[in-house]
Amino acid sequence: METILVVEDDRTYARTTANWLTRNGMDARYVLSADAAKEFLGNHEVALVLSDFRLGDCNGVELLEWMRAHGYRMPFLVMTGYGDIPGAVEAVKKGADNYLPKPVQTEKVLGVIRELLERKEKRTRQEQTFYVCKSPPAVRLQEMVRLVAPVDSLSVLIRGASGTGKEWVARQIHTLCKRSDAPFVAVDCGALPRELAASELFGYKKGAFTGATEDKTGMFATANHGTLFLDEVGNLNTETQVLLLRALQEKRYRPVGGKEEKQADIRLLAATNEDLELAISEGRFREDLFHRLNEFPLHVPLLKDCWEDIIPLAVFFLFYANEELGKKIKGFDRDVRKAFKAYSWPGNIRELKSVVRRACVLAQDDWISLKDISLPVDVKPSDDYRQDMERAELEAIVKALETTGNDRKAAARLLGISRSTLYLKLKKYGLN
Repeated sequence: METILVVEDDRTYARTTANWLTRNGMDARYVLSADAAKEFLGNHEVALVLSDFRLGDCNGVELLEWMRAHGYRMPFLVMTGYGDIPGAVEAVKKGADNYLPKPVQTEKVLGVIRELLERKEKRTRQEQTFYVCKSPPAVRLQEMVRLVAPVDSLSVLIRGASGTGKEWVARQIHTLCKRSDAPFVAVDCGALPRELAASELFGYKKGAFTGATEDKTGMFATANHGTLFLDEVGNLNTETQVLLLRALQEKRYRPVGGKEEKQADIRLLAATNEDLELAISEGRFREDLFHRLNEFPLHVPLLKDCWEDIIPLAVFFLFYANEELGKKIKGFDRDVRKAFKAYSWPGNIRELKSVVRRACVLAQDDWISLKDISLPVDVKPSDDYRQDMERAELEAIVKALETTGNDRKAAARLLGISRSTLYLKLKKYGLN
């Protein structure tokens, strides 16, 4: 059963809320401070966080920002009193899923929580499902991923522009390696406070510095037996780089302020969109650490260099957008497909996914059209007759595949066309 963490500095209200969730079939635990929540998250699997807006010296927004910086992506709900509603609205703007006026013990709130848990489960399935690329640069990358994934002793440095899917590649490596049943912990090094990076990665002991009121588990311990992914690793300060290099070489590390060393049983994957060779020449990145991370380099290509994958990827993202948003959009019309291929995609895969999700929200028809995507490309609209013909053809193909359980030979027979013709049409519509 998935765990819900209640974060509330009023012990009575925290206990009452946790008991209410338990009575409604959920596994609920509670903590009384943001620091206790961070400790709990470091040592337990949590499906959803239900946090009060006011938490003594901290507030729910600060806890949320800390969680996002440390790779925690579970749903986050804010409980708020009437006077704190403006702050709760601000929390939603910064990434909270919703805010709940107190008292929260209502059927409506139960519905919100259950819906978020179901959505999280769908996202998890999506993360574990990887689109199989067709373009030569992406195919070469996937071949390299399959080769390096089982070789647990190699550190991998994933390089590529922002939005190309470096974390996606890291998750593929984790899924295909022998540690796939253990945690995958993603850390955005660019979001870590530079002066606290070492304590966040390796943890710290009580009294190590001002504010260290109790022991803190770091990311290395959270990823124990699994995979630690350091995104934008070039942002780590020099002191932390030294500690990271030693941990990788010795497979041991010492929490900040601690005396005893702990074993580092992790697979390290790192990523960057920075020119690390330039950073080395400027003295911002250690050359020895670079060579240790760069044992097996992978380059993630730009989306514009993988044009064969643009339409199939858009279809892939549309499937999950439909599922998450409760829509039934059938596909992209001819003009949208032309626009997708004509656009340069400076934001790469991340931008494509965002465009598809936004279009799925905006679309009033069964099909996504030019008015739903707003891309700065000059595409001459096709005539409605051709659009209608293609939509009917695509619907017939999808229906035939559904009827035959995706048996393409049987689907071609049902449609009255040859298999080679069906394959060409599947490629045309991004369904191959």
